[in-house]
Amino acid sequence: MRHFVSSAICGIVSLVLLAIGIRYVRSVWIIGTVESLQLHLSIASVAALLLALSLRRAILPAALLAVALLFLAHSIWMPRDFAQAQITIAATDEPLLRLVSFNILMDNIDNGQVIAETILRSGADVVNIMEAEPLMAHLPALSVVYPYRIGCGEMTRRCDLMMLSKHPLLDPSVASLSNVFEERMLLARLDFGGRPLHVAAIHTTKPYFDNFQRYELHNAARRLNRIAGPLILSGDFNASSLASNVRGFLQDTGLRTAGREPATWPVEAGPIGVPIDHIFVRPPLGIAALQRLPDALGSNHYGLMAEIAVPTN
Repeated sequence: MRHFVSSAICGIVSLVLLAIGIRYVRSVWIIGTVESLQLHLSIASVAALLLALSLRRAILPAALLAVALLFLAHSIWMPRDFAQAQITIAATDEPLLRLVSFNILMDNIDNGQVIAETILRSGADVVNIMEAEPLMAHLPALSVVYPYRIGCGEMTRRCDLMMLSKHPLLDPSVASLSNVFEERMLLARLDFGGRPLHVAAIHTTKPYFDNFQRYELHNAARRLNRIAGPLILSGDFNASSLASNVRGFLQDTGLRTAGREPATWPVEAGPIGVPIDHIFVRPPLGIAALQRLPDALGSNHYGLMAEIAVPTN
């Protein structure tokens, strides 16, 4: 019986490791979610293989354990590739722009009021909202604090992606990155204390919808690369920074992460979930602080709030 259970564990885990390992040969859209879950799946594989070894000491579970440990080590190391340099967050005397980014869930209508109140209390300079329909009835109240807006009728036909700002949004633009969903990229320039910078919001399709996510991120990168200077991008990518699509996007744009990104989905998993919502910056901007909003407020995502250091030069 012990031999059978150990063999069964090895068989199941070998399939998981094969799915993880495909990324090292080529990127395949159908396992895009596996790439985002590499850390979680590697930890689960290591635990399962330790159990298999305790049941039967053999070469196969030991060899699979070595592979799982390699995948685990790489998933821990990968976030360093696109993490911002520490020097960008060291200067605490630089002015801080506060940004909130939150996918509030399109049918979360009952919580629209409390979400609007949370935004108003946040003290954010800029707020990027995905699936913003629940806030439609609360736009007048929000406009008192955030008089500048893109989305929900301002340059858009739908109330989906929305950008709110205390500062004038200059040269605003709206883009559709693919024909799956329209109007899912917003871009604007603003002056923060006399310092010009660009802010963008994005909401991509899920990675297992054929190659649409890769196509969308390629189109987004082309738009962002036309912009020189400081840039902030936030949104729901439906993938973690471990995924090859997101890593390629960061490579193409020069955007950087905070290093350690809070888990945002699913909300039931809490801190051991997957960070599929992101706030990225282009140097010389630096993320001085990044935290998850304490309550999902009925959404299936947690929101994020960042303090972004804006250099004086």
